[in-house]
Amino acid sequence: MAAAQAFLSPDNYPPAPPEALPDLVKSASYLSRAIQERQTILVWGDFDVDGQTATALLVDGLRRLGAQIAFYIPDRLRESHGIRLDSLEAQIEAVQPALLLTCDTGVSAHSSIDYAKSRGIITLITDHHDLPPELPHADAVVNPKRLPKDHALATLPGVGVAYKLIEYLYSQANRADEQGDFLDLVALGIVADVAVQTRDTRYLLQLGLDRLRATSRIGLQMLFETAQLSADRLTATDIGFQLGPRLNAAGRLASAAPVVELLTTNDPAQARMLALQLEGLNGQRRLLTRQIYAAAQEQIARDSSMLDWEALVLAHADWHAGIIGVVASQLADHYQRPVVLLSLDDKGRARGSARSAPGYDIGAGIAAQADLLLEHGGHPGAAGLSLIADNIPAFRRRLSDTLHATRDLSVRPGLHLDAYLSLGEINEDLTHELNRLAPFGEGNPPVLLATRDLTLKSAAVIGRSREHRRLTVEDTAGNRQQVFWWNSADLPLPDSLFDLAYHLDFSTYQGSTELQLTLADYRRAASAPVRIERPQRQITDLRRSPSPTAALEQLLRDYPDAAVWAEGYRRAESPGHPFGELSFSETLVVYTTPAGPYALHNALKQVQPTQLVLIGIDPPIQAFSDVQQRVLQLVKYVLNQQDGQTSLGALASAVGQLPETIRAALAYSAALGDISIEPMNEDEIKLIRVANPSAPDTAERLAALRACVAETAAYRAFFRRAAPEQILGEEGDE
Repeated sequence: MAAAQAFLSPDNYPPAPPEALPDLVKSASYLSRAIQERQTILVWGDFDVDGQTATALLVDGLRRLGAQIAFYIPDRLRESHGIRLDSLEAQIEAVQPALLLTCDTGVSAHSSIDYAKSRGIITLITDHHDLPPELPHADAVVNPKRLPKDHALATLPGVGVAYKLIEYLYSQANRADEQGDFLDLVALGIVADVAVQTRDTRYLLQLGLDRLRATSRIGLQMLFETAQLSADRLTATDIGFQLGPRLNAAGRLASAAPVVELLTTNDPAQARMLALQLEGLNGQRRLLTRQIYAAAQEQIARDSSMLDWEALVLAHADWHAGIIGVVASQLADHYQRPVVLLSLDDKGRARGSARSAPGYDIGAGIAAQADLLLEHGGHPGAAGLSLIADNIPAFRRRLSDTLHATRDLSVRPGLHLDAYLSLGEINEDLTHELNRLAPFGEGNPPVLLATRDLTLKSAAVIGRSREHRRLTVEDTAGNRQQVFWWNSADLPLPDSLFDLAYHLDFSTYQGSTELQLTLADYRRAASAPVRIERPQRQITDLRRSPSPTAALEQLLRDYPDAAVWAEGYRRAESPGHPFGELSFSETLVVYTTPAGPYALHNALKQVQPTQLVLIGIDPPIQAFSDVQQRVLQLVKYVLNQQDGQTSLGALASAVGQLPETIRAALAYSAALGDISIEPMNEDEIKLIRVANPSAPDTAERLAALRACVAETAAYRAFFRRAAPEQILGEEGDE
């Protein structure tokens, strides 16, 4: 009972003392001395909302105590997360600090911390990210990850750690009555960082939301006004979907420093100007998000084999590095798997953002591929990374293997419903009762309700950019409700009786509050009319035929219109056609073993056969040396006869390998200095003959090529011995 009361009301929760955080008292001692001696303190933050709010909290809190403060937030596009040594050197020369205080960053910044120490600067780290094998040699490292996992403070985000430090300093200064002034910033950071809302983190969020609804910060008041939000009815959902994206837009598209100014200024004119700037940047973010999301879905539609991997890894040269994290989150929700989106630059590098899915630790999965990466960092839910673009195929393969091996199988996919209701049972009183469990978020998901046997009565496209829908649904008793379905304008509507899963809440817009159902998912109702499914595909297994050639000849006599899939042959010698020339047919003969599982799935989708015949002999080119020689022959032919223009798909079919293997082979040739590769789109390329010296990473590219060829050989061995149902996997996906 006591635990329930503490969960429902912060008045009944006993918070952990700040002193429980390792090195916090020591950090406070250093800060108090710096304040007393009027020394300059450099606060080093981060560009996401957790980092922004943590920076603003420390800047505001320390200034009120009389500290001499300068702050710095890295540029996402130029510097990425962390403390780059060259940026630190420049700030030290400009500011001449006696003390460096980090927030939401620094726990892995060994070289930068060592440099600051060498300059005689006191270094204090406050962070919440995963600990490296060895902590930096800072004077203090305040990080809740140093506590046991079940500790009440263990889930604090960066802004929570910063608050506990300020809380202690103010209590020591006999100003504890002012601690609550900073809780509005804590609420923003907790929600925007998707922190696990348990124990002290939930307690601080509950207090912070109350403070946020009555905030005296002029910058936040202006932000509410531009977002058309009513402060007194503000919820965690408003932070997550309205305020957080506006604050994040600055760090994604420009500099995050103005956000700190917005959150700390007392000048109404400056606050209004900065809030309007964020509104404009947020509009740009929405546009770029839609464009990148559409481009990612187009990539998947062109090559559905991407979905055969445990992790969805996509890359493109035109994707804005500051926006891909937003899109990765949307795709992870849609496909229920970890997603990594990478932005390619003109120097052959890729920088990206990763988002996780239930049951996966994306931070640990990416860290396990450290030998392939230039930089990486993150936590179970999200991560950032950079790597040489040529390593993307190997990274995709190894990350998927790691995630498959480490997935928490106790986390079941799908939605977990809390209750079934009829539409007639939905009312404001019920919604008020459910909201007693708020705030909702990571660690305390919103209540998920469902109603069976609904009919769609109408659907209207809504929103500034016409990307959402408002549905009207009706149950069998004639009760009707409106349902909001976000980002659904391009998705199919229910076409028969359906069951609806939804969240129930109040919506506040322009001062008006009303009940709102928000669609989480829908499915065809069990009572809906039965669909007539096509007959199950017939499979004929001839893989152990003593004479594959004779078997094929007999098949073509019996089924003269059959599509015969054969790869790795010269055109005049081929007994069939490569993938790119397969067309619709009732019979598909798989004459040569496919190079990978998704190659077979793509062929099935392209041909749509009702009969599948497996012969599966090895293609004529298999050994690594033969693959390498054949690629070189094709490169020479393309340069001499096709003006260098070809496609990865055409080369892959000619060699009997995957496009990833061809990409690796061309990258190796480029490293040798023989050719350069100019991408024309996702598949087509232009080869240019050059005479450059060998690149320093030639050995790494050769190893990557060998790994690709070996992976195909392993799959072909599996194809020859596995049962048909193992080869086809879950055949219903086509």
